[in-house]
Formats: sequence, C-alpha cells, structure tokens
Amino acid sequence: MRFKIFKSAVSFGLLLLCMSVNLSYAANQKQVNKLITLPEIQQKIQVIKDRQNLPEDLKARILASYYESEDNLNELRSQEAQAEAFKQSFTSLPLESKKLLKQINEAEANLKHRSQTKFSVFPTDELEQRQIIEKTRLSDLDAEISRTEGQISDLSNRPIVIREKIAEIKSKQTATLQELQGIAGKASDNLVEKEARQSALDTQLRLLNANLKALELETISDPMQLQLQKDRLHLLSLQHEQLMLLISDLDGALLERRQQEIDKEQAALLQAQREAEGKPPLIRSATQENMAYNHSLQSVNKSMEQYLVQKSEIEVRYKQLEKDYQSAEQKITLAGLSPVLGNLLREQRRNLPQRSQFSGLNDDIQNEIAKASLEMFKLDEAKKQLTDINQTLLERLDQQLQANLTDSDRLRMQAELRMLLNDQKDLVVRLSGAYAEYSRVLGDVDFNLQQMLSSADKFNAYLDERLLWVPSAPVISDHYLKDSFHSLLWLMNPNNWIKLVANLWQGLNAYPLVISVILAIVGLHWRFRRVIKARLLSRLQKSSNNPYAISFSQIVHSMSEVLLLTLPVPLMMVWTAWVLRLNRGADAFSLAFVDGVLAAAVSLGVMQFFYRVFKPGGIAELLFLWEHRTVELLYGQLQWSRFVVIPCIFIVAMTGNDLFSEHSYALGRTALILMMLTLAYVLHRLCHPDRGLAKGFYRFSHSWLSRLRYVWYAIAVLGPLVIIGFAVAGYYQSALELQEKLITTLRLFVGTALFHALALRWLAVTKRQLALQNARNKRKQIDQPVAVEGVHLPDENLHDLSKISQQSNKLLTTVISAILAVGFWMIWSEILPAFSVFERFELWQHVQMQDGKEILQPITLINIMICLLYAGLALVFVSNFPALVDLLSVGKYAMTAGSRYALIQLVRYTLVSIAFLAIANELGGSWSQVQWLVAALSVGLGFGLQEIFANMVSGIILLFERPIRVGDTVTVGNVTGRVSHIQMRATHIVDWDRKELIVPNKTFITDQLINWTLSDTVTRVVVPIGVAYGSDADMVETLLNEAIKNTELVLQDPEPTVNFVGFGESSLDFKVNVYVKELSDRLPVANHLHKAIYSLLTRHHIEIPYPQRDVHIRSVAEGILPSK
Repeated sequence: MRFKIFKSAVSFGLLLLCMSVNLSYAANQKQVNKLITLPEIQQKIQVIKDRQNLPEDLKARILASYYESEDNLNELRSQEAQAEAFKQSFTSLPLESKKLLKQINEAEANLKHRSQTKFSVFPTDELEQRQIIEKTRLSDLDAEISRTEGQISDLSNRPIVIREKIAEIKSKQTATLQELQGIAGKASDNLVEKEARQSALDTQLRLLNANLKALELETISDPMQLQLQKDRLHLLSLQHEQLMLLISDLDGALLERRQQEIDKEQAALLQAQREAEGKPPLIRSATQENMAYNHSLQSVNKSMEQYLVQKSEIEVRYKQLEKDYQSAEQKITLAGLSPVLGNLLREQRRNLPQRSQFSGLNDDIQNEIAKASLEMFKLDEAKKQLTDINQTLLERLDQQLQANLTDSDRLRMQAELRMLLNDQKDLVVRLSGAYAEYSRVLGDVDFNLQQMLSSADKFNAYLDERLLWVPSAPVISDHYLKDSFHSLLWLMNPNNWIKLVANLWQGLNAYPLVISVILAIVGLHWRFRRVIKARLLSRLQKSSNNPYAISFSQIVHSMSEVLLLTLPVPLMMVWTAWVLRLNRGADAFSLAFVDGVLAAAVSLGVMQFFYRVFKPGGIAELLFLWEHRTVELLYGQLQWSRFVVIPCIFIVAMTGNDLFSEHSYALGRTALILMMLTLAYVLHRLCHPDRGLAKGFYRFSHSWLSRLRYVWYAIAVLGPLVIIGFAVAGYYQSALELQEKLITTLRLFVGTALFHALALRWLAVTKRQLALQNARNKRKQIDQPVAVEGVHLPDENLHDLSKISQQSNKLLTTVISAILAVGFWMIWSEILPAFSVFERFELWQHVQMQDGKEILQPITLINIMICLLYAGLALVFVSNFPALVDLLSVGKYAMTAGSRYALIQLVRYTLVSIAFLAIANELGGSWSQVQWLVAALSVGLGFGLQEIFANMVSGIILLFERPIRVGDTVTVGNVTGRVSHIQMRATHIVDWDRKELIVPNKTFITDQLINWTLSDTVTRVVVPIGVAYGSDADMVETLLNEAIKNTELVLQDPEPTVNFVGFGESSLDFKVNVYVKELSDRLPVANHLHKAIYSLLTRHHIEIPYPQRDVHIRSVAEGILPSK
C-alpha cells in the first residue's frame, strides 16, 4: 500500500513539473505571432533553393536550419500521436484489464475443475496429429510468455528512464530558450538566416514540450500497463499449465494405446509361435523375427514412459527454480537481505541441483540417443529389404525351402510366409517411428536437464555474491558462554554416544562383509607396515650419504610410501562413517557424527601426510634438500597444531547439521574461533619476515616480493583474524565459507611447494644425466678425425646446459605461477567481489548460435584476462620448449639433432596455432565466422607474397618429410656444407670456409639436392692415376691394391676396386675406387692414398708421365728462320 501511495506521489510531482515547464514555454511563446506549419517550412525551403543571389555557404546554413525545423515538426507529429495513444489507453486499459480478469477467473475455474479428456474414442492417427498441434501451441505460448516477461521488465525500469529523459529535456529547453533570446536581442546582417534559425529553435521547443507531455501521459499510463502485462502473464501461465496437462494426458493416452496394441500383437505372435513349433524352419525363423521386433517395441515404449516421467519432474523442478530465483531477486531488490531471508536462501542454495548429481542421467541419455540412432539405421536397412515383399519372399524360399516339397505345400508355405513378412514390415515401420519418438523425448529431457542445471548455476552464482554479507547467527553476547556450555553437555551426553555405538553395531550386523573387508585391509597394513618403513628408511639413509644416489622414480616411490603410511587412520574413520550411514535407522546425532568424522578424516590425512614429509631427516630434508631450519619449523608447527585443528574441524562439521543449528552457533562457533586462533599463530611463525620460512630469501633478494614481505605477513596473519571477526559479529555461515576456502588455499600452497621441490629434484637429476651425456659426446668428438676440408664443425648433439637450465627454470616458474593463479581463482572467485566485477564489465558483444538461435554473448574482462593467460603460457612454452625436449628425452630416447630440431619446430608451430585458436574462440571468433576472411586473405597474400609463402610451406614440408636434417651434409646448386638451422622461411648452411649461407627453403624442394648423409653415410673416393706407356700393367694394379691395404679407414664392404680404364694420350689410365664410412674420412683417405701410390710407383721405377703434345708448324714469318 505504501508503495502505491509513493508511486502516486511521484506521478503527481512529475505532472506538476511538466505543467511548470509548459507554462514557462507558453510565456515565451507570446513573442511568436503564429505557429509555423510543415507546408510553410517546405515552401520556404523551396524559395531558398530557388534564390540565386545568396552565397553558397549562407544558403547551406539557412537550408540546414529549415531542414532541422522540418525534422522537428515531423517528430512533433509523431509525439502528438503517441500522446493521443496514451490518452486513449486511459479508457481502453481498464476495459482490457476487466476482460483479462474474467479470462483468468475462467482459466482458474477450468484448471480447478478440470476433468481428464477421454481420448479412447479417437483413433491413434488423430491423437498423434493433435499431439503435434498442441506441442506447437505450447512452443508459441512459451515464446509469448518470454515476450511478456521482457515487457514487464522494461515497464518496471521505465520510471527511471522517464526521470532521466525529463532531466535531459529540461536541460535542452533551457539551452534552447537562452539561444532563442540571444538571437532575438542580437542584430543580424541577414534577416533570412535569423528567421530560419528562430524557426528551428521554435520548432525544437515545441518538440520538447510535446516530448514532456507524452512522458507525462506515459507516467500515468505505465502503472496500468504494467498491471495489465502482469495479468496477461498470469493468464498465459494458467494456459501454459493447462496445455501441459493436456499434452501429458495425450502422451499417456498414446503410450497406453501403443501398449495395448503391442500386447495384442504379442498375444497374437505367441499364438503364432506355438502354432509354428511343428512347422518348417523358414516359418519359425520369420515368427521369431517378428517376436523380437515386438519385444523391442515394448522395451522402447517402457523406456519412453520412464523418460517422460523424468521430463515432467525436471520441468517442475526447473519452474520452481526459476520461481525461487525471481522471488529472491524481488525480495533482495525491495527489502534487502535480512538474517531470516539469508538463512532461507542458504537452505535453497544447499538444495540446488548439482551437475554431479545428474552426470549419470546425462550419460544415460547420450548413450540412449546413440543407441536409438543405430537402431533407426538398422531399421531403415530392414525397411529397404521389405519394400518389395514378393522379391524378399522369393529370395527366402530359394535359400531355405526344401527341394522335395509338393506344389500344394509350397503354395501354403508361401502364403503363410507372405503374411508373416507383411506383419514384419508393419512392425518395422512402427518400431522405426517409436525410436524416432524416443529420440525426440530423449532430446527434450536433455534440453530440460541442461536448462535446469544452467538455471541452478545462475542462481547459485547470484547467491554466492550476496550471501557472504548476510548475518546468519546472533552476535556473541552474555548468553554465549551459557549456550556453549549447554552445547558441550549435549556433545558429551552418554546417551548420545551409547546410541551411536548401538547404531554402529547394527550396521556391522546388517553388513558382515564390511567387517571382513576392513579386517583384511588392517591386516595387510600391519603386515607390510614394517617393510614399507624399512624400505623408506634405507632409501633416506642412502640419500644422506650421496644425494644423487637416489633416482627420481625412487623419490616418487618414497612419496607413495609416506602416503600409504598415512592412510590407515583416515580410512578407518571413513569406514566408521560409512557403516553408520548404511544403518537407515540411525538417529540425528549419529548422522551429525558422520558429517564430522568425514570432514576430520580428510584434514587428518592431509596434515599427517605433510607431517611425515616435513619430519627432520625425512623426505623434505634428504630427498628435496630443504634447509634443516625450514623443515624443523614446519614440523614443529604441524606437530602440535594437528591436535587442535582436527577436533575443531570435527566439531564444526558435526554441529553444522541443520538439526543442531543452536549448537552450531555456540559450540561450533567456539571451535571455529579456536581453530582460527591456532592457524593465525602458525602463520605468524611460518610467515614472519625475520624468523619465518622465507628468511633466507628476504635477506638476499631485492625483488618486489622481498620489499613487500611485511604486507604478505600481515595478509597471512590477518586472514584467520578476519574470519574470527565474521564469526563474532554473527556472520557465522560466511565465516565457515571463508574458513573452508582459506584452508583449501593453504593446502594449495603447500601442495604446490611440494610439487615445485619434486620438479626441482627431477631437473637436478636430469641435468646431471645431460652433463654426463655431453662428456661422452665430447670424448667421441675428440677421437674422431678432422672433418672434410680440414674444418672442425661443432657437434650438434652437445647440449647447452646453461641455456637448458635457464629455460627449464623459467618454464617451471611459469607452471607454478599458473597453478597458483588458477587455483586461487577457482577457490576465491565466488567470494571476492573484485573477481565477479570482471565478469560484469562488458567490453563488446558477439553473435553466437545456440540451439539454432542467434544470441548475443558478452566479452568481459574475464575473457581478456584468459586470453592474456593463453598468450603468456604459449610464449613461455614456445620459447622454452627445447629445454623440455632435452629434459624429457635424456636417457629414454636416442634422438638425433635433426629429429630433435624437427620435433621442436613442429610443436612450436602447433602451440602457436592452438594459442591463436583459443584466443580467437575466447574473443568470440569462430571458424564459421572468419573462414571467408581467411580465404580472402590467403588468396591476396598468396599472390602478393607468393615466394615467402612458398618458402614457408617448403619449410613445413622439410620438417615433415625430412629430406634434410640439422647436421646433414648437403649440396644444393654450387653450395656444399652442413645444415645448421631449418627456419620457417630459409635454411642455414655452414660451408667449409665457416661461412653461413642462407638458402630459401623452396630451393630444396624444387631444385636438385644431394644429401650426403641422409640414409647412408658411406661414400666413394675415386683416385685417378696414369703411368707411362711401356709400364707393366699387372704390377701397377698390384701396387695400387697394396696402397689400398695400407690405408686405414677404407671399408672392405663395399670392396675396393682397381680398374685399368683406358689408354690416354700420354699414359695408361687406372682408377682406384675405395669407400669410407663418414664424409669426414674422405680427405684423410685421399691424402694417404696419394702418398702411398706415389711412394710405391717411385720405388718400383714406374714413371708417372708428363702430358705430351705434338706441335706442327705450317708457316713461319719471314726473318725468323735463318736464310739458306
């Protein structure tokens, strides 16, 4: 009632305001003798256009003013029509409201006295047709409800918009009047321009006045319009409910009708099966096929009925969720959040459907959809075979009919088989239709399920942002100690514990197998406990003598052994809770005990694991090489704090049950405060800048992390104290949420620290292996002879340990930072408003297709931050991936330098492509939207940058096909050398003069290429030799073979050869062919062969002749020869 009075007062105020503006404007209008009309303006425009003596700039200004007047008058006409429509609505809206109320009463009466429609008189085809029509009506009705809800939302926000528009119009009126007065009191050189401008301002004032009048009438009309739309929404909801009931009745009637027909056919088929027992196999086979189809039809109908029930349940729950969501929004908007409303909303949030609860149903739906699609495909094939009954009949008769049948028996069997095949065809058609309907029902259930879960997620996010700041318990007062004492008496009440033991005993008696399982687990644990401890101590003792004597796998095994030693007690607690929960007759105290034990078991397992890891002389100190002071500090705090934290967690979780809320606000709150005090002291000891864990880092580091050490200390210590403040002030549920997230954050930090230590130890072990591998490769390089042309090229298999160390440290730092950032975001994003602001800060929108509809999806700061995260991770991984390859491959894969380089480049290209696609998808781009742009750019760039693209594609081909590899010796054109790099555009070759030649990749694909070391490094060395005519050819051949035998590095397979190849101009020509294993052996072998051959030939007086030339003189100039 007060709200209506306030609304009426606001409307009356706006009316007075508009009237004052009208009076002000009327006073100014006394200066105007006559209101100018639209035809007059158009006539003046034509006159100005026809005048030839006006300058062009002046004419343009005058015409602009008159055009503005014309636009104002056109808009004025529209505003006056709108005001007239609002006036008419004052009469029409009450009539429409009465009509709607009458329809609402009729719809409510029909719904209340509704009788189920009798569909038994209608045939099945007509029922199916009506079902389609009614579902179409339901879809249209849903769309109409959605539109009406949008109109209600707009009308609810309309008063705010009207107030803003009125303020804007008043400002414009003031400015227009001032300009009009200024023009009237100012002398002008051109009266025509002055008149045009006054006309424009005059029409603008008239338009503003009309706007105010229309807004005034709209202010009066909107409440009636809003109520009318609400009544219309109510009527639509009643019609929707009535239509849903009708469709449900139709579905039930159709299912019942189908089941009756199936039962009837089943009875007929059973009778036919009994009659076919003594008949030939052909008839029995067809009868069994029909029986199978009928069974499938029954199964599909039963499954469809079950899913229709689930669909109805999900729809009801979805509507209730939407109703609760809208109710919560309205209550919070109008009255704010009170403690009572906060507790009610917390209860609603606790009962919201979770995605994990429906994961099984979702999987079943997807499996059933796939199964239905497969069955429909099989049925389509069966329908094709049964299209021509005669052809199918003849084929079956020819295949299975016995040859000794008489004509009469054959005709009788043919007639019976034809009848069975006709029945089978009808069954196949109906079964195919049933599977199609089943698929549609499954799709509807899946759609409704996803709709319900999305609504639950939205409601949950809405409540998470607001419930943190709502008190849920009374503020601690004088009665707090008394209430805590009573709660403690409740907890220590012997009767409760006696009932709990009795419930536990009943659970064990009801499930004796549980006892045997747990006894077996306990027995195995005590049997192998000493073995595990001895193995762990032996490994730790070995590591204390030599830290590198333990491999990384042994470190992982040690961590697993510590976990096995930690699990027994938490598992026993979980087992106890499980047995109590199995007893369905357990009382409330026992169920609350189950909640407490489960929460305490998880925390006990985590703390015990950390306690064993941080034990002095344990894993952290000996295997992770942590400082003794750090380990002692962590171990000391865990040693005493676990005896406080675990009981407090048990009490908080046990009293958190709704049935014991009074104990939760007293004893549970006390336990929470005690736990947070303990945690604050532990964090004070661990995070202190001068005596904490980071003491050494702060002392020697001058980074921003070190300079802000007191800030980190204050945040760590104040966190638990803030939670205590929430609990004391009555925000107990908020304190519980913050406490849970704080403990999860601490677990994240400690777990990440252990992962970092494990990664560092793996890096240390791997770098040591790389150093040993480098030493072996260097020794192998020293033992090798000088390379071709006497130049030593660096070994490509040597690892740059300093670069690998830098890249691996950067990669590890990035991974750890990403884990912490993502983990912190996942933990606190629902609580801290600073995070939710990023999601509400909308930058732009993009169109996205969902369920065949185009919807606008916003791009927020969250998307930009995710894009930056993708880009940063891609940059780090691309730049540091070589180190990761070296670290992962050492000691496991024999990878050559060329293979390593190809792998690195291909993975880099892949990472860049994945990052680009992820960023584009996050920013709203999809392949369907940009494919034409990509195609156009590809064509344009293909023509403009043809050579560059050809080289890039050739580079990718080189990396995939690998005709050349890094380290290969190649000859392309007149360039010979060793490949040092294969880049995207060009390949780098180092020749024997140590010059680095850059060859475009296209050259290796299109030109002739010689790869001396691609598949076989064996090459032939040819040494030609000529001896003088008259030499003994057999002796020369013997001496050449002797020279070959005395030369090292010459391979015997393939066998060396010496050939007498021909008679030269001045010598007998021989050719020596030998083979060497490596290209680097060619020069040493050729050098040794030349020396040996020359020495042997000289020793045996075999002459290597000089080239001989015969010179014939035909003519001589006079004076050269002596005269006769």
